[in-house]
Amino acid sequence: MEDDVTPERRVELGDLHLGRGELDLAVRCYNLALKKNLAHPAANRRLAQAYRLKAEREGAVFYLLAVEPLRRALAADPLDESLHELLQLLALKTGSIASLTREYSKKAKSGPDKDFNAAQLKRAAAMSVVGSEVLKQGFEYKPIPYVKSFFDFIVLPGAAVTIAVGNLSLKFKPFLLLGATLFLFYCAYRGILYLLLRRQ
Repeated sequence: MEDDVTPERRVELGDLHLGRGELDLAVRCYNLALKKNLAHPAANRRLAQAYRLKAEREGAVFYLLAVEPLRRALAADPLDESLHELLQLLALKTGSIASLTREYSKKAKSGPDKDFNAAQLKRAAAMSVVGSEVLKQGFEYKPIPYVKSFFDFIVLPGAAVTIAVGNLSLKFKPFLLLGATLFLFYCAYRGILYLLLRRQ
Protein backbone atom coordinates (compact mmCIF):
# COMPACT_ATOMS: atom_id res chain seq x y z
CA MET A 1 0.00 0.00 0.00
CA GLU A 2 2.81 2.39 0.92
CA ASP A 3 4.47 1.67 -2.44
CA ASP A 4 1.44 3.21 -4.16
CA VAL A 5 2.19 6.69 -2.73
CA THR A 6 3.34 8.98 -5.54
CA PRO A 7 6.59 10.98 -5.39
CA GLU A 8 4.52 14.18 -5.47
CA ARG A 9 2.62 13.09 -2.36
CA ARG A 10 5.91 12.19 -0.65
CA VAL A 11 7.22 15.68 -1.45
CA GLU A 12 4.04 17.23 0.00
CA LEU A 13 4.49 15.20 3.20
CA GLY A 14 8.16 16.17 3.31
CA ASP A 15 7.23 19.83 2.94
CA LEU A 16 4.79 19.47 5.82
CA HIS A 17 7.52 18.00 8.05
CA LEU A 18 10.05 20.58 6.85
CA GLY A 19 7.65 23.40 7.75
CA ARG A 20 7.33 21.95 11.25
CA GLY A 21 11.09 21.64 11.64
CA GLU A 22 10.94 17.82 11.64
CA LEU A 23 14.01 17.51 9.46
CA ASP A 24 14.61 13.76 9.82
CA LEU A 25 11.04 12.96 8.75
CA ALA A 26 11.31 15.44 5.87
CA VAL A 27 14.55 13.83 4.67
CA ARG A 28 12.91 10.39 4.83
CA CYS A 29 9.94 11.55 2.74
CA TYR A 30 12.13 13.16 0.10
CA ASN A 31 14.36 10.07 -0.10
CA LEU A 32 11.29 7.86 -0.56
CA ALA A 33 10.14 10.13 -3.40
CA LEU A 34 13.59 9.90 -4.99
CA LYS A 35 13.53 6.13 -4.65
CA LYS A 36 10.71 6.13 -7.21
CA ASN A 37 12.10 8.95 -9.36
CA LEU A 38 15.72 9.94 -8.74
CA ALA A 39 15.47 12.94 -11.05
CA HIS A 40 12.38 14.41 -9.34
CA PRO A 41 13.28 18.15 -9.28
CA ALA A 42 11.17 19.19 -6.27
CA ALA A 43 12.29 16.24 -4.13
CA ASN A 44 15.96 16.92 -4.93
CA ARG A 45 15.61 20.65 -4.22
CA ARG A 46 13.82 20.12 -0.90
CA LEU A 47 16.19 17.36 0.18
CA ALA A 48 19.14 19.70 -0.36
CA GLN A 49 17.38 22.38 1.70
CA ALA A 50 16.57 19.90 4.48
CA TYR A 51 20.20 18.76 4.62
CA ARG A 52 21.37 22.38 4.75
CA LEU A 53 19.09 23.02 7.72
CA LYS A 54 20.33 19.82 9.39
CA ALA A 55 23.91 21.01 8.88
CA GLU A 56 23.13 24.22 10.74
CA ARG A 57 21.76 22.20 13.66
CA GLU A 58 23.81 19.01 13.67
CA GLY A 59 27.10 19.51 11.88
CA ALA A 60 28.89 20.25 8.63
CA VAL A 61 28.67 16.68 7.27
CA PHE A 62 25.12 17.43 6.12
CA TYR A 63 26.43 20.19 3.85
CA LEU A 64 28.23 17.45 1.92
CA LEU A 65 25.07 15.35 1.76
CA ALA A 66 23.14 18.31 0.34
CA VAL A 67 25.40 18.68 -2.71
CA GLU A 68 24.30 15.55 -4.62
CA PRO A 69 20.54 16.22 -4.62
CA LEU A 70 21.23 19.86 -5.37
CA ARG A 71 23.28 18.87 -8.42
CA ARG A 72 20.40 16.68 -9.60
CA ALA A 73 17.97 19.59 -9.15
CA LEU A 74 20.32 21.81 -11.17
CA ALA A 75 20.42 19.20 -13.95
CA ALA A 76 16.64 19.63 -14.27
CA ASP A 77 16.78 23.45 -14.08
CA PRO A 78 20.32 24.70 -14.81
CA LEU A 79 19.33 28.39 -14.84
CA ASP A 80 17.66 28.52 -11.43
CA GLU A 81 19.37 31.38 -9.60
CA SER A 82 18.33 30.22 -6.11
CA LEU A 83 19.78 26.74 -6.70
CA HIS A 84 23.10 28.25 -7.77
CA GLU A 85 23.13 30.48 -4.68
CA LEU A 86 22.61 27.40 -2.49
CA LEU A 87 25.31 25.50 -4.41
CA GLN A 88 27.76 28.34 -3.83
CA LEU A 89 26.91 28.45 -0.13
CA LEU A 90 27.43 24.69 0.14
CA ALA A 91 30.71 24.96 -1.75
CA LEU A 92 31.88 27.65 0.67
CA LYS A 93 30.84 25.57 3.69
CA THR A 94 32.50 22.39 2.35
CA GLY A 95 35.70 24.12 1.19
CA SER A 96 35.09 23.44 -2.50
CA ILE A 97 34.37 27.00 -3.64
CA ALA A 98 37.61 27.14 -5.66
CA SER A 99 36.66 24.10 -7.74
CA LEU A 100 33.15 25.50 -8.24
CA THR A 101 34.70 28.75 -9.46
CA ARG A 102 36.77 26.79 -11.99
CA GLU A 103 33.62 24.97 -13.11
CA TYR A 104 31.80 28.26 -13.69
CA SER A 105 34.85 29.62 -15.49
CA LYS A 106 34.77 26.77 -18.02
CA LYS A 107 31.03 27.17 -18.59
CA ALA A 108 31.35 30.96 -18.96
CA LYS A 109 33.72 30.59 -21.92
CA SER A 110 31.25 28.89 -24.24
CA GLY A 111 27.72 27.58 -24.57
CA PRO A 112 24.30 29.16 -24.75
CA ASP A 113 24.26 30.08 -21.05
CA LYS A 114 27.71 31.65 -20.90
CA ASP A 115 26.38 35.05 -19.68
CA PHE A 116 24.46 33.38 -16.87
CA ASN A 117 27.52 31.33 -15.91
CA ALA A 118 29.71 34.44 -16.08
CA ALA A 119 27.43 36.08 -13.50
CA GLN A 120 27.64 32.97 -11.31
CA LEU A 121 31.43 32.99 -11.73
CA LYS A 122 31.60 36.56 -10.38
CA ARG A 123 29.52 35.66 -7.35
CA ALA A 124 31.45 32.45 -6.66
CA ALA A 125 34.79 34.26 -7.07
CA ALA A 126 33.66 36.94 -4.60
CA MET A 127 32.59 34.25 -2.13
CA SER A 128 35.91 32.51 -2.63
CA VAL A 129 37.86 35.67 -1.79
CA VAL A 130 35.68 36.55 1.19
CA GLY A 131 35.74 32.97 2.49
CA SER A 132 39.51 32.69 2.23
CA GLU A 133 40.01 36.07 3.92
CA VAL A 134 37.79 35.07 6.82
CA LEU A 135 39.67 31.77 7.18
CA LYS A 136 43.07 33.46 6.98
CA GLN A 137 42.37 36.33 9.31
CA GLY A 138 40.22 34.49 11.82
CA PHE A 139 39.37 36.94 14.59
CA GLU A 140 41.61 36.54 17.55
CA TYR A 141 41.91 38.91 20.47
CA LYS A 142 44.56 38.74 23.15
CA PRO A 143 44.44 41.36 25.89
CA ILE A 144 47.57 43.47 26.24
CA PRO A 145 49.21 42.43 29.53
CA TYR A 146 49.77 46.03 30.69
CA VAL A 147 46.15 46.99 30.08
CA LYS A 148 44.89 43.84 31.79
CA SER A 149 47.22 44.45 34.76
CA PHE A 150 46.11 48.09 34.99
CA PHE A 151 42.45 47.13 35.26
CA ASP A 152 42.94 44.07 37.48
CA PHE A 153 45.56 45.48 39.89
CA ILE A 154 44.88 49.22 39.91
CA VAL A 155 41.32 50.06 38.82
CA LEU A 156 39.52 47.23 40.68
CA PRO A 157 41.43 47.57 44.00
CA GLY A 158 41.24 51.37 43.67
CA ALA A 159 37.48 51.16 43.26
CA ALA A 160 37.18 48.88 46.30
CA VAL A 161 39.33 51.14 48.49
CA THR A 162 37.54 54.31 47.34
CA ILE A 163 34.12 52.76 48.06
CA ALA A 164 35.33 51.65 51.51
CA VAL A 165 36.67 55.16 52.26
CA GLY A 166 33.39 56.69 51.05
CA ASN A 167 31.51 54.62 53.63
CA LEU A 168 33.69 55.73 56.57
CA SER A 169 32.20 59.16 57.14
CA LEU A 170 29.81 61.72 55.66
CA LYS A 171 32.70 63.99 54.67
CA PHE A 172 34.09 61.17 52.44
CA LYS A 173 30.73 60.58 50.61
CA PRO A 174 32.08 62.00 47.27
CA PHE A 175 34.58 59.13 47.26
CA LEU A 176 31.66 56.68 47.21
CA LEU A 177 30.51 58.04 43.84
CA LEU A 178 34.08 57.98 42.51
CA GLY A 179 34.54 54.38 43.67
CA ALA A 180 31.25 53.30 42.10
CA THR A 181 32.27 54.96 38.82
CA LEU A 182 35.64 53.18 38.84
CA PHE A 183 33.91 49.87 39.56
CA LEU A 184 31.44 50.37 36.67
CA PHE A 185 34.39 51.27 34.44
CA TYR A 186 36.08 48.01 35.42
CA CYS A 187 32.86 46.02 34.83
CA ALA A 188 32.52 47.56 31.35
CA TYR A 189 36.12 46.55 30.55
CA ARG A 190 35.55 42.96 31.71
CA GLY A 191 32.28 42.76 29.73
CA ILE A 192 33.97 43.92 26.53
CA LEU A 193 36.87 41.54 27.15
CA TYR A 194 34.44 38.64 27.66
CA LEU A 195 32.63 39.40 24.40
CA LEU A 196 35.87 39.69 22.44
CA LEU A 197 37.25 36.42 23.78
CA ARG A 198 33.93 34.66 23.19
CA ARG A 199 33.99 35.50 19.46
CA GLN A 200 37.10 33.36 18.91
